[in-house]
Amino acid sequence: MKKKNKALTVLLIIMGGLLIMALGGLAAYLMWEKPPELPAQPEEVELIIEATPEPTATPEPEPTPEPMPEGTAFENSRKDGVYTMLLVGLDQMSGSTDTIMVGRFDTVKHEVNLVSIPRDTITNIDSDIRKINSIYAGSLNWGGNGIDSLMTQIDWLTGFVPDCYAVLNLNTFIEIIDELGGVDFDVPEEMEYMYQDILGDEGYIYLAPGMQHLDGVHAMALCRYRVGYITGDYGRLETQHAFLKACADQFISLGNIPHARAVAEILGENLQTNLSTANIAWFMRQLMQCKSEDIHLYTMPSEGRVLQGYSYAVPHLWDWLDMVNSCLNPFETPIEMWNMNLVYCDGDSYSGTQGYLDGAWYFEEAVDEES
Repeated sequence: MKKKNKALTVLLIIMGGLLIMALGGLAAYLMWEKPPELPAQPEEVELIIEATPEPTATPEPEPTPEPMPEGTAFENSRKDGVYTMLLVGLDQMSGSTDTIMVGRFDTVKHEVNLVSIPRDTITNIDSDIRKINSIYAGSLNWGGNGIDSLMTQIDWLTGFVPDCYAVLNLNTFIEIIDELGGVDFDVPEEMEYMYQDILGDEGYIYLAPGMQHLDGVHAMALCRYRVGYITGDYGRLETQHAFLKACADQFISLGNIPHARAVAEILGENLQTNLSTANIAWFMRQLMQCKSEDIHLYTMPSEGRVLQGYSYAVPHLWDWLDMVNSCLNPFETPIEMWNMNLVYCDGDSYSGTQGYLDGAWYFEEAVDEES
């Protein structure tokens, strides 16, 4: 009995030591990670509207206030614990940003909304090609850093500048999926195509339809594939959404992200971002506190139009405005159309929310061609 009691005591000491080590590691991790600092918001500026006339013996109804002029500040108190972000997938071969998502992460309610911006979305710039996925590469070609110009376009499109941004290249995406141990996913249809990597080497991809375990290369191929979809890029966005949802479901059900610190470090070292590795780790832990049903993915409402020989996605203004306010707006005050600078369809013609179209000739010729 004495030997058994001694063995039990030793076992309890070992288990206690392991528990202390585990708690110490958790405490160190929690001390290391930290939320990003939100950018300082400008002081609230009072909107000056023409004074109401003095009342007379026969009072008249108050005039309807004019819309805010361009550049007018609006009441911008933040919702507690809400962060906005721009997530970009970069094609290193072409330099284009073929995956663009704007997100809102409510770390109080633990709810995530992600909205995909179609790669062909039209921008209000005077250029031969006005697709949003060419903005990043165009900036680099003119000596910029790419992300500043793209953030400006997202500001014009949504009415606010995202708090955080992250540009992910294909090689890092592959490395992350492999570090996570792969993802189980139901491939919607047969996918077969040749691809070229950043070194110019060609590869062959084949994915059979049905449930399978995807490593990094095949997950990348799944998310890039679009040639076989009847709906083109919209079909690709649907598959990307399903894949991201599968990733979230898989890791939320596990209750952890495998090798979370290693994943955060890979992202911190390879992303073009304004987040630190500790910020990324904090977001990862916040994500693990979400429920699967609280992660929502959407696509910007738009319609396909051909202008000057190029295919564009032109936003449906009012549906898009509703989506921005319900899914993305981090402020207490609704975003209005005059806070944006985008092109939209107005019947058979085109309009801009700021009252002008940059390089109007582009649209006038297009209308003439359609008529």
